[in-house]
This record gives sequence, structure tokens and C-alpha cells, in this order.
Amino acid sequence: MSLGNDHTATIMPSGSDGVADAGPIGEVDGRTMRRHRNRDAVIRALIELIREGDLDPTVAKIAERAQVSHRSIFRYFEDLADLARTALETEMLESLPEAMVSDVGRGTLDERIDRMVDVRLRVLAKTDHLLRVARAKARVIPELDEGITMLAELQRDQIRQHFAAELEAIRAAGRNADAIAVSVAVALSYDAWDQMHRFDGLSLPEIRDVWTTSIRALLRTD
Repeated sequence: MSLGNDHTATIMPSGSDGVADAGPIGEVDGRTMRRHRNRDAVIRALIELIREGDLDPTVAKIAERAQVSHRSIFRYFEDLADLARTALETEMLESLPEAMVSDVGRGTLDERIDRMVDVRLRVLAKTDHLLRVARAKARVIPELDEGITMLAELQRDQIRQHFAAELEAIRAAGRNADAIAVSVAVALSYDAWDQMHRFDGLSLPEIRDVWTTSIRALLRTD
């Protein structure tokens, strides 16, 4: 049974993990803490396996990595889709601060391009496999699709702020500044990264060179 094919795993009966049973407050708190700890371990296990290149790990692999029983996974999650959604949303939220460009709009154009490109390369290199899985599962898990859309909108907003001076000059020259901003976003997108890194076999320095050259050309104001 793997994450890619089973979205209908049986939900365990209420109270099957023992948390619902009455007992001393200390025992209940201990069980609750253990439940949260095990649940987090399952989430981390899935994230780690995907990062390592296992894009569709079985429940058995996840349970072994998390050091919990196969059966207990379904005490913490409704089904495999719920586990995948939770793990991928967790990773996207935790990666959000790293995706933010520092000193937005400050410095020369070359300095600003360098900062944005470096941030994108760092985040995409770290989350490559997770983003590939998230995009594949977004077709059947609406929350993931919403999360990916939110991240794309955030990136476009950053681009508009970071390169506001150039975009305003482009607009003043009668060119379509909105189209340029979208083009920069596309150049820095996961699709562009995936094409160059996975299919074209470019190294990170080579991708960096492509991106900096492309963005500089897009934002020319002459």
C-alpha cells in the first residue's frame, strides 16, 4: 500500500489508540504527548523519505522510519491522502521563511538579482522532491493546490516589490511591466528548475548563470 494509490484506507474506530479512555490526568496527558510525538514522527518520516528520493513510500517504510506500528499510522491520520497533505503542507509552511528575499528592493539591480536567485536555488534544491510530489498530488488534494497557488502568488508579489524601480521604468517606456514580472516568475519557477536540473542536467552554478542572465535581460530599461 503506497501513498500514490490508496486514498481510502480504513479509519480506526474511535478510542482505538486508548486516548479516549478515562484515567488519571497524568496518564491521559502522557498518552496525549506520546500521540503527538508519534504523529510528528510519522510526518517527519514521510518528509525524509521523499527528500531521499522515495517519492511514493509504502506505509511499511514510513512506519519503520518513524518507529511506530503500521497499524498506528491510521490512528493519527484519516487515510494516506491525509498523511500526504499534512506532511507536504508542513514542509511548505516551514520552508516559507527561507523563501523570503532579504532587503527587498534595496541595492543595485545586480545585487537584487543575485539575492533573489540565490534564495530560489537554495529553496528549490532543498524541496525538489517534495515539490514534485506536492504538484502530482495537487490534482486530487485541493489543499495542496491552494498551497502551491499561494506560494506562486507570494513569489510574484516579491518580484514586483524587489524590482519595482525597473518595472516602473519599463511601464514608463510603454512596455508591459506586468508581463515582464510574470516572465521573471516563470524563469524562477519550479518548472524551470525541474527542466534545467532534472532533464537538462545543469549544475546549480549553471542554472544560476541562466537565471541571472535571463532576469537581467527581462528587466532591461533601455
